[in-house]
Amino acid sequence: MLVNYHTAVPTPELLFEDQKLFRVGEAHYLGLPVTELPPAAGLETPAPSLITIVHWPLTKDQGTESDWLAQQIRTWLDTDDVFRPEFLRDVLVVVHDSSDHQRAAVSSSIARLPGGWQPTRWSLVSNANINSKLYSGAHIISGKKIYRVLRLYDDVNGAFMVATNPLNSPSERFSNLRISGNYPSTLGVAVPSRIRNPKRSKPLSGLRFAVKDCFNIRGLRVSAGDRAYYDVTEPSTATSESIQRLIDAGAELLGTLKLGSLIAREEPTESVDFQAPFNPRADGYQSAWSSSGGSGAAIASYDWLDFTIGTDTTGSSRRPAMANGVFQIRLTYNAIPLDDAVPSFPRFDAVAIFTRSIVSMEKWVQPWLGQNQAIFDDLPLNIVYPTDFLPIDNSDQMALIDNFLSDLEATLNAKVQKVSIADTWAAGHPTGVENVSIQDYLKDVGVNTFVYGVYDKMEGFRKKYRTQYAREPYVNPVTRYRWDLAKDIPREAHEEDMKRLDVYKDWVLENIMREKTHNSLVVLPITSQAVDYREDPPEPPSPPNAFDGIWLAPVTGGPEISVPIGELKYHSRISGRDEFLPVVVSILGKPGYDLGLIRLMKDVLQRSGRPTQVNTGRRMFHD
Repeated sequence: MLVNYHTAVPTPELLFEDQKLFRVGEAHYLGLPVTELPPAAGLETPAPSLITIVHWPLTKDQGTESDWLAQQIRTWLDTDDVFRPEFLRDVLVVVHDSSDHQRAAVSSSIARLPGGWQPTRWSLVSNANINSKLYSGAHIISGKKIYRVLRLYDDVNGAFMVATNPLNSPSERFSNLRISGNYPSTLGVAVPSRIRNPKRSKPLSGLRFAVKDCFNIRGLRVSAGDRAYYDVTEPSTATSESIQRLIDAGAELLGTLKLGSLIAREEPTESVDFQAPFNPRADGYQSAWSSSGGSGAAIASYDWLDFTIGTDTTGSSRRPAMANGVFQIRLTYNAIPLDDAVPSFPRFDAVAIFTRSIVSMEKWVQPWLGQNQAIFDDLPLNIVYPTDFLPIDNSDQMALIDNFLSDLEATLNAKVQKVSIADTWAAGHPTGVENVSIQDYLKDVGVNTFVYGVYDKMEGFRKKYRTQYAREPYVNPVTRYRWDLAKDIPREAHEEDMKRLDVYKDWVLENIMREKTHNSLVVLPITSQAVDYREDPPEPPSPPNAFDGIWLAPVTGGPEISVPIGELKYHSRISGRDEFLPVVVSILGKPGYDLGLIRLMKDVLQRSGRPTQVNTGRRMFHD
């Protein structure tokens, strides 16, 4: 006898409907339904079958003899890692009209394809009878449905936090892809084709990117790299403006990336909640640094990823750029809002982009900032060499920096000016400020501003966690150290030292960068490069020092671009052979000069014969 124990039968919610997972050779793919196959196509098949969709651009006035299709396929094979010749088994051609003349043009072009590209079947349909979302390129058909095809890659270096299911329309919410990789304990990442309909092309169409997991992504929960934080979050109802701009410009979001817990420093041995990403450079066992370590490691690891997004507070993007050997720019403070991302210290927080090419960086940052071109003025260039932070003790690294400085002088026709910030302050400190050294003036500012602010911004999280779980959340050693420091800081001390930050900012912009009379470029080493095996524990945390080169960008609010300039050889105890660490130098510009700074550095690299892009893998420039 059937017994019903439920008064209402629950309806299951289908998370993924009608997906197709398949393999072509060694490549793995995901198929997602797009539209019904037009009955007139006559290509229905009971079993899944590979097919290429071609949007035919030619009109009857251009004749019937054409090698256009063969040229198009060659372009696809050169530029798109999703498409491959096997998808030419069937071909569906979408035309402006299905006249006899048009059919003859298509037939002629297909007949002129090389033997290995000849389709078994082909058909022609009018674009009036096809879904506008059906792009050219690789697809599959199953029954009467057409499926778009995405290639699945393994995140072998563990940089991703979540791989996302691709959207079919802007109204959809992102969701977890829930596909594992073949490589043990990795995510599979679904990568869309780079082929797009030229008539619907946007500035970033065909590009793939991933973001640090501190941004809100509609439909996903933010982890901020911390299990306790994730436990009290809900799926985001909207995507952060900074990320939505990129999506609206045509870029395809592949997922979110790992980061230092709660946007703090976190070395691999401290990564208790989530394993730290693997840095691909050198012996493969160097730290990727943090907090935007996943953003740096991912772009240095995967050719199928075009750029990544991170954030920077006091070095969170610039240090990973050095460790992973890539280009990055920390944009001008508030050039792109960060109000709807997880904060660290909002007074300093800024967005950053990581790329392998400075030429591409210029193209991609323009639509992100909403600018058509770099903004220049007629002020003279001034190259500032701050003797407070240069030279560094690492003589080999310093030699690379000196060579780069020589190229800066030669290509920009400007002389390097050695400036001591401390001496300049002593010679003319701000009016109304006590007559003390700059080190004494800023002595407690790092703790009373940054550390206090980091602790204060997490109070809502702590309260929510205590309410929900009746205990304290786990946080990593660096965050715990900072929170313990902050508990004893009076609010009055915080407010007073925030004023000191403002005084320091105005003074640096006026006296060191001379922003009203010069376009100053401040050259900074980021840090002294050294072997940093991921198995070695870091030094214990210490109070931050506001008088540090890494603090100049957040203090002034100016953009800082990081440029790979060379490598340092060392003998690895891991690989037992000589390996090469990246060396990256940073250049700070005045606020609002983002695109101008990128353009200048691109010109310096090109005119001095230096590489404008880096490779993925062990070495930046060559193997």
